[in-house]
Parts: sequence; C-alpha cells; structure tokens
Amino acid sequence: MDQCNILICTPGRLLQHMDENPLFNASTMEVLVLDEADRCLDMGFEQTLNAIIENFPPDRQTLLFSATQTSSVKDLARLNLKNPVFVGQPQAKQEGSSVIPKVVPDLLQQNYVVVSLEDKITMLWSFIKNHLKQKIIVFLSSCKQVKFIFEIFCKLRPGTSLLALYGTLHQDRRIAIYNDFVKKSNVVLFATDIASRGLDFPSVNWVVQLDCPEDVTQYIHRAGRSARNKTRGESLLVLLPSEEEGMIEELGKKSISVRKILIDPKKLFSPRAKIEAYLAQNPELKASAQRAFVAYIKSVFLMKNKKVFNVMSLDFDAYAKSLGLVVTPRVRFLDRYLKKQKKANETGTQSESDTDDEERTKNENKPSNDVLFKASESDSDSDGDDFIKIKRANHDIKGDNQQQTSGNDDDEELPPPVLRKKEKLITKAALAKKALKKNLKVNEKVKFDEEGHEIADPRKQLQSELAKEYESKLGEMGGIDIEMAKQLLQEEDKFDKQRFRSLVKQKHKKLKEKLKKKDEEEQQGSDADEGVDYDDDGDGDESDNSVDLSWLPDPSKVYKNNQNADSDADMSSVQQTKLYRKHARSSDTSEDSDTQESDEDFSEPVKKKSNVTSKLTLDDAEIIAAQLLANS
Repeated sequence: MDQCNILICTPGRLLQHMDENPLFNASTMEVLVLDEADRCLDMGFEQTLNAIIENFPPDRQTLLFSATQTSSVKDLARLNLKNPVFVGQPQAKQEGSSVIPKVVPDLLQQNYVVVSLEDKITMLWSFIKNHLKQKIIVFLSSCKQVKFIFEIFCKLRPGTSLLALYGTLHQDRRIAIYNDFVKKSNVVLFATDIASRGLDFPSVNWVVQLDCPEDVTQYIHRAGRSARNKTRGESLLVLLPSEEEGMIEELGKKSISVRKILIDPKKLFSPRAKIEAYLAQNPELKASAQRAFVAYIKSVFLMKNKKVFNVMSLDFDAYAKSLGLVVTPRVRFLDRYLKKQKKANETGTQSESDTDDEERTKNENKPSNDVLFKASESDSDSDGDDFIKIKRANHDIKGDNQQQTSGNDDDEELPPPVLRKKEKLITKAALAKKALKKNLKVNEKVKFDEEGHEIADPRKQLQSELAKEYESKLGEMGGIDIEMAKQLLQEEDKFDKQRFRSLVKQKHKKLKEKLKKKDEEEQQGSDADEGVDYDDDGDGDESDNSVDLSWLPDPSKVYKNNQNADSDADMSSVQQTKLYRKHARSSDTSEDSDTQESDEDFSEPVKKKSNVTSKLTLDDAEIIAAQLLANS
C-alpha cells in the first residue's frame, strides 16, 4: 500500500486501511476523485467520508463525477472546495449561487405512458413482441419482481434473448450477465436499480422503467443507460394514474420535459391465460409470483414521496390476477399497519380522524413510519412465502392492562409485545457451518490400561528416532525442513512395511490352520466310513480279523451228497449270489439313503466283496478255494 500511485477503492475499505495499516500514508496525495459523488456525499457515507477527508492534505485537486451532481454548499464545504467549476453539458438553469447543469443528453427521447396496474404485464409483453430486434433494459423496483418476470417470460418465449440482473446474484454471475448483454445486439435485460449506476451498456435502444422511480435522481440514472457516447436512445416511463400528476410535477422542477404517448389497443396481446396455466402446473413459479406481489406492495408503501406513491389506491385483486394468481395473497405488514392506525384513531392519538385514506397518507408523520418499519422487520422480505400458513397473533394488551389496573394504586406498564422473527429454513450449508464452528471431532476408540492411562495406538504414532529429532527441530526453527521430512517419510515407511509383512504372515498362518483343521475332519469322516459294521445280528462288535461268513453254504451238506454235487453246486452258487446281493443292498442303504441301485448293477457289490475277502484268514481262504475247486 505504501508503494502504489493509484488506488481505486470504496469508502469503507479505504478507511479500514487508514485505521489498521501503519504503512498507509496519504499526506502526499495530489488528486481525489469521487465517482457517483452525490451518493458518496449523502447521509449513508457522511461519517466515513468525513473521516477520510481528515487524513488528506488540503492542497489537492478534487474531481466529482455523477449524472446528478450535487450543488449543495454544505457538501462542497466538506470537501474543502473553493470556487468549484461545473464541467459538462450546457447549463439549463441558474438560481443565484446554485448552478443546475443539464443532465439529460439531447439525443435521448423521453416518453411516458399511463397504464393501470393490472395492464403492466400485458403492456410489457406487447412492447417486447414489437421490438424483437432491439436492445432493451427493463427496470423494476425489487429483486423478486425481476426474478418472477424473467422466469415467466422465459416460459412464454417472446422470440428474443432474456437476461436478469439483480442484487442477490453472485458477483461472478453478474459479470457474466453483463458481458453477455454487451455482446448481443437484440436482447432484453430485466434489472433492479443495481444496473442504474456505474455500468456502461453500449448501444441500448430502449430503457423501460416499468415501475416508477423513487425520485427524479433515480429517473435520470435509469434513463442514462441509453443515449451514451453521442448515440441516440429512447426512454419510456410507465406510470399509474395515481402517479402521473406527482411525478410529472417533480420532473418539471428539474427542467426535464417528458412527452406523453398513447398505446394502440390493437397491438396489445395479453398473456394472462398462459401465465395462469404455467402457475397452475408449477408450484414454485406460483410461489415466486406471490413473493413478487408482496414485494411490489412493500416497495410502494416504503416510498417517501406520498404525493406520488399511494398504496391505498392500488387494486390488489386485479394486480394479483395479472400475475396469474387466482387468490390474492395476504399482505401482513399492511394489515398490521392499518390495525395500528385504526386503534390510534380510536384512542385519539391521531389529530385528523375523519380524513380519507389519501389525506391520511399525505399527512402521516415520520414516527408512524418508524413504527411501521419496526413492525415489518419480522417479515424479512418474504411475507408471501407462506401466506397460507396461520401464525399466532401478537395481541397488544396495553389498553386492556390499563383498564384492569385502573383500580390499583401502583400502575405498572407492561412492555410492548415482541414480534417473533420468522424461523429460517435450515440448509445443509448452514448445518455444515455450525459443525465447523463447534470443532466437532470424529468418534475414536480409546484404549486404557489397568491403571487408567491411555494406550497410544502404535499405528498413529511416529516410531523412528528421526521423528523425535524432527519434532524438536520443527519447534525451534518454526518452519518445515523438506529434506528432513523426506527422510522421515522413508524411515516411517520401513516400519509400515514391517507391520504389513506381519499382518500378511498372520493371515497366512490363520489360513493354514483352517485348512489343516478341515483335512483332519475329512480324515475322521473317511475312517468312520471304513469301519462300517456288516454283521446281520447288529451287535456292533467287530474286529479287523472277524468276517461275516453266514452267506457261505454248509460244507457238510455238500460233501454228503456227492451224487447230486452238480445240482447242489448250482443251487449253492445261486444262493451265494442272492445272499451277497441282499447284503450289499443293506450296506449301501445304510451309507447313503438318497442313492438307489438296480438289480442289474453289480459293480458296487463286487467292489464290496473284494474289500471283504481281502480280510479273510488263511484257513478260511483255503476252505473257500477247496469248495470252488469241487464245484468246478
């Protein structure tokens, strides 16, 4: 800051540097430039600008820029100006020492039209449809109106590009919209008064002020967006019948002549039916229309010039229908104000109780407005967001309290009722910010020994000796040693690798134990299968050398009947086959009940027979062999 030659800043930021930056010194400043000087010198920046000027040297050149330049002697004295010179267009009027320059360029054609409130949307739609190849800026009084008009016109598709610029947009988004509007040749920009100052829009054909400006200064800045840099432009001011007389009178005081024009009814196209259809299909669009309705009523009510702006002369039902709303939204802040005015009339606090609404609005004093502002703070610019919901009424019990305590000796006044502020919707971003502010930590498992001391997790601790040395060195030097940090990572990587190897070994060991256990179970199952009892008696006692020979024929009968040896041998062989087949079937069913074999399949019985005969003793084998030789 102590080395720059040109500094561009806002008043608040400049004063902050002067107060907090010891290197900032403005004693050598030579030129002070105030852009939009009338706004910088008004009441909003009075204290800030006075503090800034005290730090500047008196010998300097001061330049003031604004379309509505101030000529107040008090303001010029604050800047230590002596014999100021007005530079600009030819002077239009001179009254003593105050000079009023001509602020409106000659190439700007100024017009105004008188339209009822319910016909504003129709007039704007028809105007855009008849000027599709031109660059237009439409000014409205509130952000919510701009948002709704932009959304509904995008649905209606007039045939040209549409843009919206208002205060709640992010700065990057505003810049992108501004650049987009500058590049295009035929486009419509819906904007609030945020676009009325400080922005240079080249080649703007029309400036339409759909809502009446607050004062003449605001009108000049809006109209000044057109006819810039010696180009032609046109301005259209849309007035209500109740606003025409007062606004034209105010413009005449500043020597601004505006030509009245009439609208051709044949060129009017009403989109009301389509708007109602879109609102019926889209609840969000309907809610936006309700917010726009309430925002416009509030903007008219808060205007200072009551000669021009009279909220009681507005037709609420007709205006709601023009926005596509079937039911007129409630205007809570206006209802509260009317109740308070009615109560004030009954108690005699208002001097003129028999006047009509227009005279009452003209003669209402400033304190009553302050009371209204306090009562409307709880609405927070969203009175129409939930107009269907019922809220508890805040009853004023002051009068009742006075009646009840009139007989008591000590009269104590109760404090005024406090209006509850509407609860805001809790978003995910708000919850995240709350969590960050609380410094919440993730739940961690902490282990303690028998004595109650915390056991540190070795996985999260640095184990190398180099780590201790690095921590001590880090506290001394107060910075990061890159080379030492690399070595530290390499050392810690060795411990991580050892731990990983140990984990892999443990895993392999568990797997081997599991496989070994499984093999043992299978071996036990196979041993149980080999020890199946083939004894028909079913006593279950069996040794490795004992074999069931009940199926063999009686040898004595064979040797006694030698003459019938052949026939007996045949019969014995048949009996042997039947007995073995029966025994094999019984053993198979005991092993597996689900498998069944047919009488023709002898592969399994033969295998079982071989297993049985393999366990015969030598004497038994000789007997069987002799029997088989005799039969052959």
